[in-house]
Amino acid sequence: MIVRRAVRRSTPRPELRRAVRYFLCLNALAIIGVAVAVSLASVHLAREQAVHFAEHSARGMAEWLISPHCTPRLRAGDPAALRALDEAVRARMRDGSVVRVKVWSVDGRVLYSDQAELIGRRYELAAEDRALAGTNRVTAAISELDRAEHEYEQQVERLVEVYLSLSGTDGEPVLFEAYFPADRLEDDARYIGWRLAPLALLAIVVLQLFQLPLALALARRLDHAHRERGRLLEHAIAASELERRRIARDLHDEVIQDLAGVGYSLGAVELHLSGGGERLRETVRRLSATVQRDVRALRRAMVDIHPPDLSVTRLPTALNELAEPMRATGKVCHVQVVETSELPVNVRQLLYRSAREALRNIDKHAHADRIDLTVETFGDQVRLTVDDNGVGFDAADPPQPDHLGMRLLGEAVREVRGTLSVTSAPGVGTVVTVVLPLDDSGQQRRWVPWRR
Repeated sequence: MIVRRAVRRSTPRPELRRAVRYFLCLNALAIIGVAVAVSLASVHLAREQAVHFAEHSARGMAEWLISPHCTPRLRAGDPAALRALDEAVRARMRDGSVVRVKVWSVDGRVLYSDQAELIGRRYELAAEDRALAGTNRVTAAISELDRAEHEYEQQVERLVEVYLSLSGTDGEPVLFEAYFPADRLEDDARYIGWRLAPLALLAIVVLQLFQLPLALALARRLDHAHRERGRLLEHAIAASELERRRIARDLHDEVIQDLAGVGYSLGAVELHLSGGGERLRETVRRLSATVQRDVRALRRAMVDIHPPDLSVTRLPTALNELAEPMRATGKVCHVQVVETSELPVNVRQLLYRSAREALRNIDKHAHADRIDLTVETFGDQVRLTVDDNGVGFDAADPPQPDHLGMRLLGEAVREVRGTLSVTSAPGVGTVVTVVLPLDDSGQQRRWVPWRR
């Protein structure tokens, strides 16, 4: 029975589109990854720049504002000198960019602070801070605010603490300490980072746009090479098919015909033997049977060597011809096939080969008396099912004989991205299922005639 059903035609050149989509997806992931990395790096760089800016601001404040007021009178605690420095410092702090200012003697005494209660107190300076005295080095870091001198800065959560050394009017070194709000510096860092990130991303996008035509050209070249390889493979297959056809023709026209003639001659010889040659007639009959058996075997081999041309012969007809030998032995072989004229030739050929191998195994091993062979399409796939009611076998302990034909068939099915499965159980028969794709991704071989 033939069931007609529409088969969707495959779309051309999906490999190229997949390669381009793959390239674009990778580019998108690369842009996202680089965007995150650039943003983090920009913020980090901007934070470093902000801390560097704090160092630069502290140095400028120390040289131009603090140093001229560091006189011997300030060291002695003269109120007028302290007041003059305080007025200059508070004018600088009015914009909120500086939170606290301290001027230290090398031995740890606070010579001046905008927090007046700290003036004159002594604290233990850290070794790295004392080491700055008389040098041009500057240290800056987020302060932990965990020392005794920080009792008036506790209300502020995070501060950038900057230490440096400067010289007073008398040449004696003093230490200058300034506190900058960390949140403000980080806001500046984020602002700088967000200004840098778009530039970096724009450069990446422009680079990708320049790469896209190159990628398309490479994809087209690969596609062209793939098609050339396919054409070479098709010609090789066509040449192999011609050679197989020549061998089949030679078998049919010469060897099989000669053996058939020998069989007929042996039959004639048997008829003309005299009655006393019973033993000789039995020998002739055996020879005639052997020749006829060999002729049938050669005819089967000829069909195997040169199967029907499915670009001309319809698949249902070819499958029914495969089933005829099974029916001739009394088996019920039911064939149901969809209208396959629109299936690619290579798919029809592989379906035929799969059905032939399954029927051959049934004939040799299954001892079945009923076989159901079905070909049907669903979506963008076609499925062949060969179901028998034979003895079956345990899937956990498959038969030991070497099923080379099934292994070769499995490789051919996998080459076109299809699947081959065999399910069985003792006493319930065996089901062989072959599923093949109908899109171009699975059609690695498309038949073309060989032309000289």
